Amino acid sequence: MASSTSTFLPTIYSVTKNSPSGTSSFEDVASPPAQPIGPTSQVTYIYSAPPSFSIAENTDLKHHQTAPAEAPVRSFPPAGALASVMLDFGPNPTGEPGFMHRTKTLDHIVVLEGELELTLDGGETRLVKAGEVVVQRACWHSWKNPSKTKGARFFAVSVGDDGAVEGGMETK
Repeated sequence: MASSTSTFLPTIYSVTKNSPSGTSSFEDVASPPAQPIGPTSQVTYIYSAPPSFSIAENTDLKHHQTAPAEAPVRSFPPAGALASVMLDFGPNPTGEPGFMHRTKTLDHIVVLEGELELTLDGGETRLVKAGEVVVQRACWHSWKNPSKTKGARFFAVSVGDDGAVEGGMETK
């Protein structure tokens, strides 16, 4: 399958901050790094925060600023921490299945573009369309773009459950 990661729209985002006097402003941020996942998908890091962070002390912002230089992308946070990512799926002309995996995270997923097929290891499948939300609770699952011609995109915020480790993912 030919790579289609170059056809994804860039992810542009803004981060706000507060000065010691309480004035709000925008933090200068570079475009987030994207990493390919297989031949037709990519994950783009947006933001992450450590467990027990303090906005007043900017511990979340300092944590976030170190992430773009690290690989792999921080998408599966440790216990009590959070991470947010954009996940792009290219067209799937041959109907390739997603891969079954699980993370010890509570995920809030919003499909922004296209449609995605969410399959659980118990055999249930649901078509999730643009504008729909999935709250995923550390379950075995796979995501697949069922379209042969159109891409799909979702945004996810993940919070690490008890026992979660940075980058922890199990596969079947």
